[in-house]
Amino acid sequence: MINFSALRTPLLPLLVFIPLGLVFDHQGQGINPLIVFLVNGIAIVPLAQIISQSVEQIAEHLGDNWGGILNSTLGNLVELVISFSALTGGLYEIVLDSLVGGLVTNLLLVLGLAALFGGLKNRTLAFNAKTAMLNSKLLLAVVLVSFIPGILDHLNRFDSEQSHEQYSIIMSIALLIFYGLSFVYQFFTHKDLFSNAALPISIGEIDHGKNQNALLIGPILILSISTLALVFSSEALVDALTATAQRFNLSAFFTGVFLLPLFGSAAEFVVSLRAAQRNRMDLAVASTIGSSVQIILFVLPALVLVGAYIGKPLGIFFSPQAMVAVLVAVFSVEWVSSNGELDWFEGTFLLMVYLLLLVSTFYLL
Repeated sequence: MINFSALRTPLLPLLVFIPLGLVFDHQGQGINPLIVFLVNGIAIVPLAQIISQSVEQIAEHLGDNWGGILNSTLGNLVELVISFSALTGGLYEIVLDSLVGGLVTNLLLVLGLAALFGGLKNRTLAFNAKTAMLNSKLLLAVVLVSFIPGILDHLNRFDSEQSHEQYSIIMSIALLIFYGLSFVYQFFTHKDLFSNAALPISIGEIDHGKNQNALLIGPILILSISTLALVFSSEALVDALTATAQRFNLSAFFTGVFLLPLFGSAAEFVVSLRAAQRNRMDLAVASTIGSSVQIILFVLPALVLVGAYIGKPLGIFFSPQAMVAVLVAVFSVEWVSSNGELDWFEGTFLLMVYLLLLVSTFYLL
């Protein structure tokens, strides 16, 4: 019997706002963009809840790391769709700002809230120490990617636009290979070091493999459909938010880094918060830090290669304010999570850093 229990939520009636929000977005000329924004924002709430429950069910069978990676991959579809729309329109700065915003939101706001509320309930939130070490390496790669190309660009070390494009393509291919090798390391050659991610299937369950597959079909199907709906609702919400931001004269950097990712990270937020409250930090860390790493090491280079193919070359060069935001976010998370534990005070620290960056955009950045 296929398991569709992920749909059991009191928020299910709110799904009616999905078609309503899409109609307002595409057929609602003259409608206040704030109304379109609110309707699509409400539509995201039940979708995030359903996605969270689906991921938890999948993680019960595949392990917290695989469940978190699946959640972060599908969750990043929102950033990918938003960024691709901006890329095709030649809005290269918005592409980079939205990616940085996804990273900052996941590392500081989402993980901070998860550690705060989870720590208040469970005191100490432990996760696999080897996972912490692997995340340190991947986060260091994220910092290097955000800084080295940008510094070379600001020092005028490229003699032509063609050099910009060639450099970005070479770097993107290298990043995709490195990111792929991280999965080989974690799940194949050194999988014994990440024991918390081992498949929790007993001998008795192996004899009922078909039943296990049937139990997974429902959550995976629901997760896929919900994520697809989330992509469309998020795109409609972004359109309305962009119009609202222009009305209130908000800067493009502030909108891209701090406003848009609040809704693009809705699924990661609900999954991480629920996982932390249940003291399942391997799932929370895989959904937050894993999502942030994936944004820079997979989504960004993929967009660079797609842009080169369609004639919209995207440079892998961040602005100085984006470089600062990435460095501060990565350093803060690395400082509190390197020992494989988090608590409520460290969650508060991450939230304080997020607030610091948020307020500083008005005065320093």
